[in-house]
Amino acid sequence: MGTEITAPVPMASPGTTGLGGFEVPSSKGDTLRSDPSNINVGVVHLVPTLEVFPLLADPKTYEPNTIDIADLGELEYWFTVQSKHLPDLVDKAVASEGGTEDAKRRGDAFAHAFSEHLARLMEEPAAYGKLGLANLLELREDCLREFQFVDAYRSIKQRENEASLAVLPDLLMELDSMNEEARLLALIEGVLAANIFDWGSHACVDLYHKGTIIEIYRMSRSKMQRPWRVDDFDLFKERILGSGDKQPHPHKKALLFVDNSGADVVLGMLPLARELLRRGTEVVLVANSLPALNDVTAMELPDIVAEAAKHCDILRRAAEAGGMLVDAMINTTDVNKENSSSVPLMVVENGCGSPCIDLRQVSSELASAAKNADLVILEGMGRALHTNYDARFKCDALKLAMVKNQRLAEKLINGNIYDCVCRYEPSNSKLQSSSLC
Repeated sequence: MGTEITAPVPMASPGTTGLGGFEVPSSKGDTLRSDPSNINVGVVHLVPTLEVFPLLADPKTYEPNTIDIADLGELEYWFTVQSKHLPDLVDKAVASEGGTEDAKRRGDAFAHAFSEHLARLMEEPAAYGKLGLANLLELREDCLREFQFVDAYRSIKQRENEASLAVLPDLLMELDSMNEEARLLALIEGVLAANIFDWGSHACVDLYHKGTIIEIYRMSRSKMQRPWRVDDFDLFKERILGSGDKQPHPHKKALLFVDNSGADVVLGMLPLARELLRRGTEVVLVANSLPALNDVTAMELPDIVAEAAKHCDILRRAAEAGGMLVDAMINTTDVNKENSSSVPLMVVENGCGSPCIDLRQVSSELASAAKNADLVILEGMGRALHTNYDARFKCDALKLAMVKNQRLAEKLINGNIYDCVCRYEPSNSKLQSSSLC
């Protein structure tokens, strides 16, 4: 067993931007602090103000981790997954720094450090405190930052954002040609299909070698056949569109916890946000404060929204109302005035830099934005399955994800890889689990 390697725990406080968020962290991670309740290796939460998410139904009983990896077999499986993914992650990290000799040296050092952490945890699972799958994923991000890899997937995210934005106008035209019931289903299908783009999943990484981002998205959409493994769409549809003598009752404010860059956010979550805006719902896009894999960050989202708004009057007006666009777009012709919206669209940082999220530790901006929200949408495996699948909220909650790990599918939903989860929990629901189809 090698010498224990621990990341530094700097205590310097970050400044703030004019957008209510944090400054871009330095490459040495000097805006990070350790979280004594979790793995004490210098971790992925931001200072100075972290709060409990105010919409949790019972913060005292809330446990973010869905998978308990205390079992030795479970521990070995997830450690093996991380080890297999390590060479590809090192390649991406080195490439993100220009492939220099210094980057290669730091890449080797990162791989050694992370492997040493895994080896120690295999011998002593409680070495860094209580260990959940989310903590293991956070540890990987900590080690990357320790060796000054700020955003290992930067170039990949930019490329996928550009490719997805190029086809967004056609998708919006297709959606607008549908009646509202067909459109709502297509939107949820689109979120689930686009969630296939995940560089943290071995199965999904293999798909990248078999087609372009758009080809993969269309393939995924073509397979979106109901019933899904967990399928509460009809319940959600009734809440949004009404049924029989029940009139539609739009939500006042929705928090959309977004996941990956590229098709996931551009072709999945942005169109869903647009639909909510169309219905008069204020929308807050909640994204990571720091990079993790190919997850989109709050610093990146305004530029993505601005590009999307060039093709959509609804998004443009909402972004302007939310202060995301200072000036009107070049083309100010109101093509669809009847569909335009003056309710705001905003972006808020969640206060962390992990593929998962612990809602006991969110940014003060997110806590403030949540206080009058009546809908929470958690999207992606990290935020809706690895963590928070069993979380209960004071408001309506919708959890959307494509399952991209066979073991997780078996453990969580008694299903298979690429099964879909659409779990809707009304605020007045006492259900402890959604029905499995």
